[in-house]
Amino acid sequence: MEMVRRYLALIILMVVVVPLLSAGQSDKVIIMKIEGPITEGVAEYMANTIRYAHANGASGVLVVLNTDGGFLKPTEKIVTEISSSPVPVAVFVPPGGRAFSAGTFILMASDKACMGPGSSIGAAEPRPKDEKVSNALASWLKSLAKSSGRNETAAELFVKENLALASDEALRYGVVDCVAKDIKSFLDEIGWPANIEEYMPDLRISILLLITDPINTWVLFLAGVVLVLLGLAHPTYVLEGVGAILVILSLYALGLMEANLASILLMLLGAATIFLELKTGHGFLALAGAIIASIGLFLLYESSPLISLGVSAEVIVVVVVTLAGLAGFYLYKIREALLRKPSLLSPDQLIGRKGIVKVSINPPKEGVVLIGSELWTAYADEPLREGDRVKVVSVKGFKVKVVRI
Repeated sequence: MEMVRRYLALIILMVVVVPLLSAGQSDKVIIMKIEGPITEGVAEYMANTIRYAHANGASGVLVVLNTDGGFLKPTEKIVTEISSSPVPVAVFVPPGGRAFSAGTFILMASDKACMGPGSSIGAAEPRPKDEKVSNALASWLKSLAKSSGRNETAAELFVKENLALASDEALRYGVVDCVAKDIKSFLDEIGWPANIEEYMPDLRISILLLITDPINTWVLFLAGVVLVLLGLAHPTYVLEGVGAILVILSLYALGLMEANLASILLMLLGAATIFLELKTGHGFLALAGAIIASIGLFLLYESSPLISLGVSAEVIVVVVVTLAGLAGFYLYKIREALLRKPSLLSPDQLIGRKGIVKVSINPPKEGVVLIGSELWTAYADEPLREGDRVKVVSVKGFKVKVVRI
């Protein structure tokens, strides 16, 4: 009888406790996708994904990885996140994809790794080649391989010999756990549940992902400079404001990327050269400025050991010449139009002219008035609201004094 009671107690315990133990873990796998360079935005995305998976009791995190490389600092952050993750992290390189350079470190740090047919891994030699940096990175990658039970010799050769392996070779040499045609096949192979949920980055992470891609940073910078320039030619405060925001975002991104001083100075010099275009109006300075800024972009890539451009230099040159040519042509037309317009700079032509307040004037704060077809910075002795009709009574430099009429 005593034995029966013990068995009953054990059965009750299993019925009650086992569901409680399994309640904290769902049969769901959280997926995140990395496409493009490894940047600070990607590192933040990884950290958020792991936190979300842990908070929701997921079985693990699956990283779909396709990259040509990235920056060293965010790569270190991602590897640390994976190594200290409270949930297992697996990496899948999709068919035809790449886990080059920084991507190799991420894959080697994972708990499970798989590659699709036609994919590749490796090519992690630092750029520019430096023996001290190469030895340090090789030692690091080798230790990651040892921790995850992967081929340490291959890990070392990825860095020191710039070795690259196809998916079948990576499986043969013990770099990955399997080769699978898709995510479902990979999950079946490692025994993870097939119920998946993709974790999408929030607005902050999305902005970081956008601006910390070096190509995007470069485009934002040049676009911001051109918008500011156009705003100066057509004073509206809108173009100048948007342009200034784009320039600030690009400089912030350069700071996150820890860009070297030469890259930043060249981009600023390129901006200054583009600004001179409005003075000359021939288009040559716009092209020269864009090329100078592009050299800054190339230097940014060259100073980062684990990142490659991803697109050919020829493509960059074609894009630069095309955009700079269009910008130069447009600025040339603006200058022509400005030169053809009757000059209102003479006090004799401005004094006595009537206009409308476009931006309120609250002394000592200045505002903007529309006189004829031109916007002028204006000041007054009394507050004037938008829409008030005014008359110019004096001119001081490029500012006019107005009174209500």
